[in-house]
Amino acid sequence: MKFNRCIAIIAAVFLIAVSGLATADILPKPVPENQVFSTTSIIEAVGAVTQSTSVVWQIGDKGLNTLPNAVITKEDPLAIRSGSIAYVTYSDSITTNGGQISEVKSFSMDTHAKTAGLFNIETSKVLTYTSQNGSHLMGAESYVLDVAGNWSHGLDDIVCVFSKNSKNTIPAFCNKVTASSKLTSVTTAQVETIGGLTAVAAKSEVPAALKYEISVTPDANSASGYADGIVSTTFTVSIMEGRYDGAINPKAPEKEVTSLEFYDNLTSTLTYIDTATVAGGISTFNKVFDYQSGVACVNC
Repeated sequence: MKFNRCIAIIAAVFLIAVSGLATADILPKPVPENQVFSTTSIIEAVGAVTQSTSVVWQIGDKGLNTLPNAVITKEDPLAIRSGSIAYVTYSDSITTNGGQISEVKSFSMDTHAKTAGLFNIETSKVLTYTSQNGSHLMGAESYVLDVAGNWSHGLDDIVCVFSKNSKNTIPAFCNKVTASSKLTSVTTAQVETIGGLTAVAAKSEVPAALKYEISVTPDANSASGYADGIVSTTFTVSIMEGRYDGAINPKAPEKEVTSLEFYDNLTSTLTYIDTATVAGGISTFNKVFDYQSGVACVNC
Protein backbone atom coordinates (compact mmCIF):
# COMPACT_ATOMS: atom_id res chain seq x y z
CA MET A 1 0.00 0.00 0.00
CA LYS A 2 1.34 3.38 -0.95
CA PHE A 3 2.01 5.49 2.11
CA ASN A 4 0.09 8.76 2.11
CA ARG A 5 -0.10 11.80 4.32
CA CYS A 6 -3.21 10.78 6.24
CA ILE A 7 -2.09 10.66 9.87
CA ALA A 8 -4.68 9.24 12.26
CA ILE A 9 -4.99 9.37 16.01
CA ILE A 10 -8.14 7.69 17.31
CA ALA A 11 -8.84 6.72 20.88
CA ALA A 12 -12.30 5.82 22.10
CA VAL A 13 -13.81 4.05 25.09
CA PHE A 14 -17.36 2.68 25.08
CA LEU A 15 -18.94 1.48 28.31
CA ILE A 16 -22.47 0.16 27.92
CA ALA A 17 -24.47 -1.33 30.76
CA VAL A 18 -28.18 -2.13 30.82
CA SER A 19 -30.16 -3.32 33.82
CA GLY A 20 -33.52 -3.52 35.53
CA LEU A 21 -36.69 -5.27 34.43
CA ALA A 22 -36.89 -3.54 31.06
CA THR A 23 -33.29 -4.29 30.09
CA ALA A 24 -31.81 -7.49 31.44
CA ASP A 25 -30.38 -10.80 30.29
CA ILE A 26 -30.79 -13.97 32.33
CA LEU A 27 -28.06 -16.36 31.21
CA PRO A 28 -28.69 -20.09 30.71
CA LYS A 29 -27.35 -22.57 33.22
CA PRO A 30 -24.39 -24.85 32.44
CA VAL A 31 -24.89 -28.42 31.28
CA PRO A 32 -23.70 -31.25 33.61
CA GLU A 33 -20.63 -31.97 31.49
CA ASN A 34 -18.40 -28.99 30.82
CA GLN A 35 -15.43 -28.36 28.55
CA VAL A 36 -12.22 -26.44 29.23
CA PHE A 37 -9.59 -26.01 26.52
CA SER A 38 -7.09 -23.47 25.26
CA THR A 39 -4.57 -22.85 22.49
CA THR A 40 -1.46 -20.70 22.33
CA SER A 41 0.19 -19.78 19.01
CA ILE A 42 3.64 -18.28 18.49
CA ILE A 43 4.68 -17.40 14.94
CA GLU A 44 7.96 -15.92 13.78
CA ALA A 45 8.14 -16.12 10.00
CA VAL A 46 9.11 -14.54 6.70
CA GLY A 47 6.78 -15.50 3.87
CA ALA A 48 3.13 -16.35 3.33
CA VAL A 49 1.13 -17.08 6.50
CA THR A 50 -2.49 -18.16 6.97
CA GLN A 51 -4.11 -18.74 10.36
CA SER A 52 -7.72 -18.93 11.57
CA THR A 53 -9.68 -19.70 14.73
CA SER A 54 -13.44 -20.09 15.05
CA VAL A 55 -15.98 -21.32 17.57
CA VAL A 56 -19.78 -21.60 17.51
CA TRP A 57 -21.47 -22.30 20.84
CA GLN A 58 -25.17 -22.58 21.61
CA ILE A 59 -26.66 -23.51 24.98
CA GLY A 60 -30.24 -23.45 26.28
CA ASP A 61 -32.03 -24.22 29.53
CA LYS A 62 -34.90 -26.09 27.85
CA GLY A 63 -33.43 -26.96 24.45
CA LEU A 64 -31.79 -25.14 21.58
CA ASN A 65 -34.62 -24.43 19.15
CA THR A 66 -37.57 -23.26 21.27
CA LEU A 67 -38.41 -21.12 24.25
CA PRO A 68 -41.30 -22.92 26.03
CA ASN A 69 -44.07 -20.73 27.35
CA ALA A 70 -43.98 -19.99 31.06
CA VAL A 71 -47.49 -20.67 32.37
CA ILE A 72 -49.14 -20.78 35.77
CA THR A 73 -51.02 -23.98 36.52
CA LYS A 74 -52.63 -25.55 39.58
CA GLU A 75 -49.80 -28.07 39.67
CA ASP A 76 -47.16 -25.32 39.34
CA PRO A 77 -48.54 -22.10 40.84
CA LEU A 78 -45.11 -20.43 40.68
CA ALA A 79 -44.92 -20.91 36.88
CA ILE A 80 -42.55 -22.98 34.82
CA ARG A 81 -39.16 -21.33 34.50
CA SER A 82 -38.95 -21.22 30.72
CA GLY A 83 -35.23 -20.52 30.62
CA SER A 84 -33.07 -18.78 28.05
CA ILE A 85 -30.83 -19.55 25.08
CA ALA A 86 -27.38 -18.11 24.36
CA TYR A 87 -25.83 -18.14 20.89
CA VAL A 88 -22.12 -17.32 20.72
CA THR A 89 -19.63 -17.08 17.88
CA TYR A 90 -15.98 -16.07 17.77
CA SER A 91 -13.67 -15.93 14.78
CA ASP A 92 -10.18 -14.62 14.04
CA SER A 93 -8.05 -14.88 10.91
CA ILE A 94 -4.90 -13.44 9.34
CA THR A 95 -3.45 -13.90 5.86
CA THR A 96 -0.23 -12.58 4.33
CA ASN A 97 1.30 -13.07 0.90
CA GLY A 98 4.81 -12.49 2.21
CA GLY A 99 6.65 -10.19 4.57
CA GLN A 100 7.90 -10.59 8.11
CA ILE A 101 5.43 -11.47 10.85
CA SER A 102 5.63 -12.01 14.59
CA GLU A 103 2.55 -13.14 16.51
CA VAL A 104 1.68 -14.38 19.99
CA LYS A 105 -1.96 -15.41 20.30
CA SER A 106 -4.01 -17.18 23.00
CA PHE A 107 -7.55 -18.56 23.08
CA SER A 108 -9.30 -20.17 26.05
CA MET A 109 -12.80 -21.54 26.53
CA ASP A 110 -14.48 -22.72 29.72
CA THR A 111 -18.17 -23.69 29.60
CA HIS A 112 -18.59 -23.78 33.40
CA ALA A 113 -20.93 -21.27 35.03
CA LYS A 114 -19.20 -17.95 35.63
CA THR A 115 -19.49 -15.29 38.29
CA ALA A 116 -19.49 -11.58 37.51
CA GLY A 117 -16.22 -10.44 35.98
CA LEU A 118 -15.19 -13.88 34.69
CA PHE A 119 -15.51 -15.06 31.08
CA ASN A 120 -16.38 -18.24 29.22
CA ILE A 121 -14.23 -17.19 26.25
CA GLU A 122 -11.06 -15.10 26.52
CA THR A 123 -8.63 -14.11 23.77
CA SER A 124 -5.50 -12.02 23.35
CA LYS A 125 -3.19 -11.29 20.44
CA VAL A 126 -0.03 -9.27 19.78
CA LEU A 127 0.92 -9.05 16.11
CA THR A 128 3.77 -7.21 14.37
CA TYR A 129 4.05 -7.11 10.59
CA THR A 130 6.46 -5.59 8.06
CA SER A 131 5.93 -5.76 4.30
CA GLN A 132 8.56 -7.07 1.92
CA ASN A 133 8.51 -6.72 -1.89
CA GLY A 134 4.99 -5.26 -1.92
CA SER A 135 3.39 -7.84 0.37
CA HIS A 136 0.54 -7.01 2.76
CA LEU A 137 -1.52 -8.46 5.62
CA MET A 138 -5.28 -9.00 5.85
CA GLY A 139 -7.11 -9.91 9.05
CA ALA A 140 -10.48 -9.98 10.82
CA GLU A 141 -11.75 -10.71 14.33
CA SER A 142 -15.35 -10.95 15.55
CA TYR A 143 -17.38 -11.62 18.71
CA VAL A 144 -21.16 -12.22 18.75
CA LEU A 145 -23.28 -12.70 21.91
CA ASP A 146 -27.01 -13.30 21.40
CA VAL A 147 -29.17 -14.11 24.45
CA ALA A 148 -32.96 -14.59 24.44
CA GLY A 149 -35.48 -15.83 26.98
CA ASN A 150 -39.19 -16.06 27.70
CA TRP A 151 -40.56 -14.49 30.85
CA SER A 152 -40.19 -16.49 34.02
CA HIS A 153 -40.01 -16.34 37.77
CA GLY A 154 -36.48 -15.62 38.86
CA LEU A 155 -34.43 -17.12 41.62
CA ASP A 156 -34.13 -15.89 45.17
CA ASP A 157 -31.01 -13.89 44.41
CA ILE A 158 -32.84 -11.59 41.98
CA VAL A 159 -34.11 -8.20 43.09
CA CYS A 160 -36.49 -6.68 40.55
CA VAL A 161 -37.50 -3.36 42.04
CA PHE A 162 -39.70 -2.34 39.10
CA SER A 163 -42.11 -5.26 39.30
CA LYS A 164 -45.39 -4.59 41.13
CA ASN A 165 -46.95 -8.00 40.56
CA SER A 166 -44.02 -10.10 41.69
CA LYS A 167 -40.70 -9.30 43.31
CA ASN A 168 -38.75 -11.74 41.21
CA THR A 169 -40.24 -11.89 37.72
CA ILE A 170 -38.06 -11.58 34.62
CA PRO A 171 -39.82 -10.42 31.43
CA ALA A 172 -39.12 -11.82 27.97
CA PHE A 173 -36.04 -10.46 26.22
CA CYS A 174 -33.91 -10.84 23.09
CA ASN A 175 -30.56 -9.03 23.16
CA LYS A 176 -27.66 -9.22 20.70
CA VAL A 177 -24.26 -7.53 20.85
CA THR A 178 -21.28 -7.73 18.47
CA ALA A 179 -17.71 -6.44 18.35
CA SER A 180 -15.43 -6.81 15.34
CA SER A 181 -12.30 -5.43 13.72
CA LYS A 182 -10.79 -5.71 10.25
CA LEU A 183 -7.28 -5.19 8.89
CA THR A 184 -6.92 -4.49 5.15
CA SER A 185 -3.75 -4.02 3.08
CA VAL A 186 -1.55 -3.51 6.14
CA THR A 187 2.12 -3.04 5.24
CA THR A 188 3.52 -2.21 8.67
CA ALA A 189 1.91 -2.17 12.12
CA GLN A 190 1.78 -3.57 15.62
CA VAL A 191 -1.71 -4.80 16.50
CA GLU A 192 -2.89 -5.82 19.96
CA THR A 193 -6.36 -7.16 20.78
CA ILE A 194 -7.98 -8.56 23.91
CA GLY A 195 -11.51 -9.88 24.37
CA GLY A 196 -13.82 -11.76 26.71
CA LEU A 197 -17.41 -13.06 26.72
CA THR A 198 -19.78 -14.39 29.41
CA ALA A 199 -22.75 -16.52 28.30
CA VAL A 200 -23.40 -19.06 31.09
CA ALA A 201 -24.05 -18.54 34.80
CA ALA A 202 -25.44 -20.45 37.77
CA LYS A 203 -27.03 -17.37 39.35
CA SER A 204 -29.35 -14.93 37.65
CA GLU A 205 -27.52 -11.94 39.06
CA VAL A 206 -24.50 -12.63 36.81
CA PRO A 207 -24.73 -10.37 33.73
CA ALA A 208 -24.19 -11.25 30.10
CA ALA A 209 -20.92 -9.57 29.19
CA LEU A 210 -18.73 -8.78 26.20
CA LYS A 211 -15.48 -6.84 26.20
CA TYR A 212 -13.17 -6.07 23.29
CA GLU A 213 -10.17 -3.81 22.80
CA ILE A 214 -7.98 -3.18 19.78
CA SER A 215 -4.87 -1.03 19.61
CA VAL A 216 -2.89 -0.31 16.43
CA THR A 217 0.46 1.47 16.75
CA PRO A 218 3.64 1.78 14.65
CA ASP A 219 6.12 -1.08 14.55
CA ALA A 220 9.11 0.01 16.64
CA ASN A 221 11.36 -0.80 13.65
CA SER A 222 9.32 1.20 11.15
CA ALA A 223 11.39 3.87 9.41
CA SER A 224 8.36 6.10 8.91
CA GLY A 225 7.22 6.02 12.54
CA TYR A 226 3.64 5.18 11.53
CA ALA A 227 1.53 2.08 11.03
CA ASP A 228 0.30 1.84 7.44
CA GLY A 229 -2.91 0.21 6.20
CA ILE A 230 -6.67 0.25 6.66
CA VAL A 231 -8.15 -0.50 10.10
CA SER A 232 -11.89 -0.63 10.80
CA THR A 233 -14.09 -1.55 13.77
CA THR A 234 -17.80 -2.14 14.30
CA PHE A 235 -19.68 -2.38 17.61
CA THR A 236 -23.43 -3.04 17.74
CA VAL A 237 -26.06 -3.46 20.45
CA SER A 238 -29.64 -4.56 19.73
CA ILE A 239 -32.05 -4.76 22.69
CA MET A 240 -35.66 -6.02 22.81
CA GLU A 241 -37.28 -6.23 26.24
CA GLY A 242 -40.72 -7.07 27.63
CA ARG A 243 -42.46 -5.59 30.63
CA TYR A 244 -45.86 -5.52 32.32
CA ASP A 245 -46.46 -4.07 35.77
CA GLY A 246 -49.58 -6.12 36.60
CA ALA A 247 -51.76 -3.09 37.36
CA ILE A 248 -54.39 -3.66 34.65
CA ASN A 249 -55.53 -6.79 32.88
CA PRO A 250 -56.02 -5.82 29.21
CA LYS A 251 -58.45 -8.72 28.71
CA ALA A 252 -60.51 -7.82 31.77
CA PRO A 253 -59.76 -4.24 32.93
CA GLU A 254 -62.16 -4.57 35.85
CA LYS A 255 -60.11 -7.41 37.34
CA GLU A 256 -56.66 -7.34 38.85
CA VAL A 257 -54.06 -9.38 37.03
CA THR A 258 -53.53 -12.73 38.75
CA SER A 259 -51.12 -14.28 36.24
CA LEU A 260 -47.96 -13.10 34.57
CA GLU A 261 -48.84 -14.05 31.00
CA PHE A 262 -48.44 -10.45 29.83
CA TYR A 263 -44.72 -10.20 30.51
CA ASP A 264 -44.03 -11.04 26.86
CA ASN A 265 -45.25 -7.63 25.63
CA LEU A 266 -42.49 -5.79 23.75
CA THR A 267 -42.01 -2.54 25.67
CA SER A 268 -38.42 -1.47 25.03
CA THR A 269 -36.04 -1.49 22.06
CA LEU A 270 -32.55 -0.05 21.78
CA THR A 271 -30.18 -0.03 18.82
CA TYR A 272 -26.57 1.16 19.01
CA ILE A 273 -24.01 1.11 16.18
CA ASP A 274 -20.46 2.45 16.22
CA THR A 275 -18.12 2.20 13.23
CA ALA A 276 -14.67 3.60 12.55
CA THR A 277 -12.26 3.32 9.61
CA VAL A 278 -8.77 4.75 9.23
CA ALA A 279 -6.66 4.44 6.08
CA GLY A 280 -3.08 5.65 5.75
CA GLY A 281 -0.44 6.51 8.30
CA ILE A 282 -1.65 5.62 11.79
CA SER A 283 -0.03 7.03 14.90
CA THR A 284 -2.59 5.68 17.39
CA PHE A 285 -5.80 3.70 16.90
CA ASN A 286 -7.41 2.44 20.10
CA LYS A 287 -11.01 1.30 20.67
CA VAL A 288 -12.40 -0.21 23.88
CA PHE A 289 -15.87 -1.76 24.06
CA ASP A 290 -17.42 -3.04 27.32
CA TYR A 291 -21.00 -4.40 27.52
CA GLN A 292 -22.99 -5.87 30.43
CA SER A 293 -26.67 -6.74 30.73
CA GLY A 294 -28.19 -8.24 33.84
CA VAL A 295 -30.55 -8.01 36.77
CA ALA A 296 -29.13 -6.79 40.11
CA CYS A 297 -25.57 -6.95 38.81
CA VAL A 298 -23.06 -4.63 40.47
CA ASN A 299 -21.94 -2.66 37.39
CA CYS A 300 -25.29 -2.46 35.61
